[in-house]
Amino acid sequence: MAFTLASLFGFKTPDKTPKTLNILKHRCPQNHRCPAVSACPVGALSQKGQKAPTADRALCINCGKCTRYCFPKALVMEKV
Repeated sequence: MAFTLASLFGFKTPDKTPKTLNILKHRCPQNHRCPAVSACPVGALSQKGQKAPTADRALCINCGKCTRYCFPKALVMEKV
């Protein structure tokens, strides 16, 4: 049986699978200023009025920081 020291203590190894940002517009209430827009470290998210945010795929670095600021879980990181 092969195991690592991390698995022995219950630590999970980080998932190295590439992920990309997906915006689920049906989950966004679209009635407020999105806090994830200002949380994006590279400014890849934008919002017009109170509509669901949009992502500039050329700027997005897929860090996932915005998903932690989206409480309705409309911004999710999905495996490619």
